[in-house]
Amino acid sequence: MIFWAALLLVLPALIEGCGKRPAGTRVINGQDAAPHSWPWQISLRLDGYHICGGTLIRPDWVLTAAHCVNKNPDPKRYIVAVGAHRRLSITSVERFMKIKKVIMHSGYTDQQKLHDIALLQLRTPVTLSDKVNLACLPTTEAAVGAKCYITGWGRTSASSGSADTLQQAMLPVASHSDCKKKFTIVDRKAHICAGDAKSSASSGGCHGDSGGPLVCEERGRWVQHGIVSFGKRNCPTTFYTVFARVSSYLDWVNSKITGSTPSPPSPSPPPSPEPPLPPTTSPAGGCSDRSGPKACQYFKDRCSQDFVKKACQKTCGLC
Repeated sequence: MIFWAALLLVLPALIEGCGKRPAGTRVINGQDAAPHSWPWQISLRLDGYHICGGTLIRPDWVLTAAHCVNKNPDPKRYIVAVGAHRRLSITSVERFMKIKKVIMHSGYTDQQKLHDIALLQLRTPVTLSDKVNLACLPTTEAAVGAKCYITGWGRTSASSGSADTLQQAMLPVASHSDCKKKFTIVDRKAHICAGDAKSSASSGGCHGDSGGPLVCEERGRWVQHGIVSFGKRNCPTTFYTVFARVSSYLDWVNSKITGSTPSPPSPSPPPSPEPPLPPTTSPAGGCSDRSGPKACQYFKDRCSQDFVKKACQKTCGLC
């Protein structure tokens, strides 16, 4: 029942209101973002200073990079700014949230940036609105060539300092083989790369922040596929930006949010479907989707995962 609990807690936020931007906002490569047009973007501040970006994925949980917090794990030293637009000034929407817990992936390696993912639990949940909202988490991997967007208070050029105004830029998803030619250390499961990797490219990873999101629009919602991890020094557009691949860490994220231990990954699919739950635990009326038809339709491509099997028996054809 561990993963069933995870699905109950995580799916409603994903389905009902995540990934929606305010009406009328638009994207222009490598320029200032419209105020609050990326409502899940947060500013992570250490001792009052902006150090990294991050993504609001639940009202009380933020997703960021492990390398942003590995040297200073004390949650009391951090503040999360939600609704932020300017790095050096405060908007009427902006709220400062204290952090209750810093959870860094135990497998993180600084040299190769493997498992470069961390969760921040806020002491109190934020109030959601059209200007402060959640990003959706992925159900599948991003397609190569998909036009996704990086945001953050990064440099507007290789020679400048961090931007005062939130920046945005379009970066197409690159194939693993192409990225491997630029960065030999990239790992197929741990990383996803984006960018044109051409001298003529109009934008690159400088426009984002470490720990910030790479989001792609899917069926009218914005889904986070990457967490800014690393790139080439001075951010030349001839190189890709490398992100932690969010889809590879969904079980880890769910387990940390619910306080459970994730199941170890199996090398191959199980030989037969998981047997149905005992009749005493099934809802009245026989075969059904415990999480509801909308949620289960959204997760129907992940029926191989245990927590989806248990919550979506009808959609997954298990009863």
